[in-house]
Amino acid sequence: MARNPGRPPIINAPPWVTALALVLLAAHGGRMLLSAGLQDALLWNVALIPERFWGWLGASLPPGTAEPYSGALSAIAPVFTIAFVHSDWVHVGLNAAMLLGVGKPVYEYLERTRGRGRNRSAELFLVLFFMSVAGGSLAHLAANYPMGQPAIGASGGVSGLIAVVLMAQQGAEPRLASRPFIAGSVVFLVANLILAFIGPSMLGAGIAWQAHVGGYVAGALVFRFLVWRREGVEA
Repeated sequence: MARNPGRPPIINAPPWVTALALVLLAAHGGRMLLSAGLQDALLWNVALIPERFWGWLGASLPPGTAEPYSGALSAIAPVFTIAFVHSDWVHVGLNAAMLLGVGKPVYEYLERTRGRGRNRSAELFLVLFFMSVAGGSLAHLAANYPMGQPAIGASGGVSGLIAVVLMAQQGAEPRLASRPFIAGSVVFLVANLILAFIGPSMLGAGIAWQAHVGGYVAGALVFRFLVWRREGVEA
């Protein structure tokens, strides 16, 4: 049977973006295959647990709280590994779908403006994503000092890519102070505040909206820095 050359692919996203989304799905699927005890042990080391982090930094905590992280690596790693654990298939599915949706224009923008081959674009894309994840994690920690709910999920990274999409719409010289970006940022913030209020009742779980906002801010700042570096090189 002849193939239809005009048929679009099922997933119309750059390979690196698709690969990252599949890794998120595979990580959740792999965790679901573990026993309950192993899942708890994995979350204990991979999820972001505020009292363990602040306890590691010496914060005064009441008796009976979670044991602090044992060292720098175990304390800092969850700032990034949080992206690979999700509460359920709906959670990881939404993040993977959003990653595909916003990751595609971000990656294509990097290819147009940065060039130097696919590897260079992939490196910058991963930097943007994981620095946004870290920004979301730090915002969650700051909002939950010295104790609070653990955080999981790649929403911080996705939120950072949303910020990049809004900035990239300005063309080759995006600015943080532009009216379109400020307007989009206000909409993003309001939407997350609404989710924070309706999340527990409608979704059955709390929304770590601070992590979303932190990832959004981190993505915008890192992206602006990358643009600033390019302008400095070209000047």
